[in-house]
Amino acid sequence: MDAMDATEPGARRAPVLIAGGGPAGLALGLMLARRGVHSTVLDARPLDTARADPRLLALSRGTLQMLRPLVTLRPETMAAIRSVIVSSAGEFGRVRIGTEDVARGAAADEPLGATLRYGDLLLPLAQACDASAFVTVHRPCRVAAVRQQPQQILADIEPADADGRAALAASLLVHAEGGADTRTADAPANFAQVAVLADVTVDGVAPGCAHERFTRDGPLALLPAPGPASTASAAGARNLSLVWCMPPAQAQRRLALTDADFVGELQQTIGVHNARVLRAGARASHALQSHARGTLHQHRVVWVGNAAQSLHPVAGQGLNLGLRDCAELAGLIGQAVADGRDPGTVLPDYARRRRTDRTALITLTRNAPALFASRAAPLALGRSLALSALSMIPELRREFVRLLMFGVRA
Repeated sequence: MDAMDATEPGARRAPVLIAGGGPAGLALGLMLARRGVHSTVLDARPLDTARADPRLLALSRGTLQMLRPLVTLRPETMAAIRSVIVSSAGEFGRVRIGTEDVARGAAADEPLGATLRYGDLLLPLAQACDASAFVTVHRPCRVAAVRQQPQQILADIEPADADGRAALAASLLVHAEGGADTRTADAPANFAQVAVLADVTVDGVAPGCAHERFTRDGPLALLPAPGPASTASAAGARNLSLVWCMPPAQAQRRLALTDADFVGELQQTIGVHNARVLRAGARASHALQSHARGTLHQHRVVWVGNAAQSLHPVAGQGLNLGLRDCAELAGLIGQAVADGRDPGTVLPDYARRRRTDRTALITLTRNAPALFASRAAPLALGRSLALSALSMIPELRREFVRLLMFGVRA
């Protein structure tokens, strides 16, 4: 070892140190384990606290395929997405995306994706990590400071681990914690939007159908929700999860509406030809933030998932993009270890191989809400024609769907 890389007394060596025990961090640990690489995952939250997160996640077909070798997800905790209808309020042009747009034959029966609650993804990932001889998880524990050396990193951790160690040495550190340090990130995109969230009961929506509705306030999504198909007495009624993006003042006003008035405004926005809104449950709001790091690695420190980029929820691409980060990084590290090379040397390759996919999805999610919110007549005509083209040209639609399902493959 280089003389400059003297490990502090009591520091334990962990080949790969992962800061963040959410879905991305745990999945990365399991991906590395499949390649025979040991990792240590640190999560600042107790598992029970993390599991209580009620957020609804949308996983694409590509992400479900990626997770399948790592973990078994219980079918009863998931809701399949088999079609998506995209429309723009007050304008012509409407496109239906179905499973037939991804693949033909037997594969066409596989859904476009699925929704599940954050905790229902986190728990099986955590259990799989606990059962793996290659993954060590410490909770609650966080990285307090990092010192980079030529051949390793030293991370001070709080609190000390079960063996009383307050420092860990590793070949590299992976930041996988959402909201991680972004001081060297690109300037954040200020969406000035808030997402209003609610569970709603609707009629007139086919099983497994999701809606993405662009409005002048911002995009609105209705997603199949896990659980019983209906708690309503009306035949065909379904429970969906609402994510409605809008300016903060509109969000504050709509959160204060009576249930009946909120349902009325939602109905007017979604359109009677798309769904009939029967009722809405308790409402909550979430401020939307965005950042994207211009540099994905610094010597032996690398960023993945929400630590690398946080996206607008339009099209539900955030976690899907983050897990593709993890798969690429795990593959490169695994190959380096198998070849007897220093895994820290693969980080420039990781950044290069992720560039196109990240750029495409960051650009799409940053620009689509503004393009559809504009009232300028040329833009209004252009977006209507774009939706019409997607509807009428199967190959164009298939290419767009492949981007959303699998990203841009290196």
